[in-house]
Amino acid sequence: MNIEEIEKYLEENFDKLPEGCRQCVKGEKLVLFITGICNNNCYYCPLSKKRKNKDVIYANERLITTVEEAVEEAKLCSSRGVGITGGNPLLKINRTVKFLKALKKEFDDFHAHLYTTPETINRENLKLLKEADLDEIRLHPTKIFNEGYDEQYVKELCDKLNLCRKYIPHVGVEIPAIPKMENEILKLAEAIDGVAEFMNINELEFSEENYNELEKRGFLPKDDISNAIAGSEETALKVMKEFKGDLFINYCPSILKDAIQMRNRLINRAKNVAKPYEVITEDGLLLRGIMIFENEDELKEMAEILNENGIEFDIFDNQIFLNPFILEDIIEEMKKQNFPITFSAYISELYPTSDHLEVERIPLITKKIRFRRRRRK
Repeated sequence: MNIEEIEKYLEENFDKLPEGCRQCVKGEKLVLFITGICNNNCYYCPLSKKRKNKDVIYANERLITTVEEAVEEAKLCSSRGVGITGGNPLLKINRTVKFLKALKKEFDDFHAHLYTTPETINRENLKLLKEADLDEIRLHPTKIFNEGYDEQYVKELCDKLNLCRKYIPHVGVEIPAIPKMENEILKLAEAIDGVAEFMNINELEFSEENYNELEKRGFLPKDDISNAIAGSEETALKVMKEFKGDLFINYCPSILKDAIQMRNRLINRAKNVAKPYEVITEDGLLLRGIMIFENEDELKEMAEILNENGIEFDIFDNQIFLNPFILEDIIEEMKKQNFPITFSAYISELYPTSDHLEVERIPLITKKIRFRRRRRK
């Protein structure tokens, strides 16, 4: 599916999507990675080394330790809900409940969904999640995709789904689209039809961590521009076409996450964190101009010029940050006037996230240039 096809699909099916997905598509979900601890060892797990089997907490891309930091990140991203993931959040149930309650208390009408596995579902955990006002829960039946379809396991899954329905308003299943597993996924959909509200099928993706395991099983990237696995989308679309029941089945392709969900979330965050001199791109990244000085007096001289001309900027160590387009104009004007300041300069394109990851650097002056001083009369 290309972007146009995805946008058409979303337009036609948006109202059918679970609320968690609707908010996610709009970039309105805080992704709360509550722990990397997990009892399963899924060969297709894409988690990075810094997260997998590590008891760490991330709010979006931000490593955090406190509830206050999660609340702050939700505000910076204008989040209207939270998706709690891992690892397995129920292995740290007290932490999960603590963060969930805090977010629900801080924000009005704040939707929360959570991902977990059937093995950790029990009445005690569900009671705690209900008290914390969890809106939606999604079970991932890992055994089917690691070991194969098992009737008894699927029966136990249905029992767990029914148990969830007694405590949580909305209950669904979330799975990867493993190529050539159409029959197993169809059987699963038929088994949970009338028990679960929906089934989300995610396009299988490779990462640095799972690539070798996927390659061992004969799975290869479908192209050179995405992390998607060849045949995964075909499996998902075939299931959706052939399923005849009432269960709503939603397919979430890799490109939707990158080109729509992530983009919208970045745009939301950029609007809240951009400095007055930074430019927000259509993809939600930030552009800033940067001037680098070796001489402190020359940096001060440039700062005075900018102040005199009402140009907004910040100084960090030996650098001046300012609007990238104004920086281009300044350089051109300085060249015309042979203005005597030594510096280097570039335009930086970076994420509006807490780590300020730089994705591109466009040189404006590749070497420090000494402009000839004009003769004064």
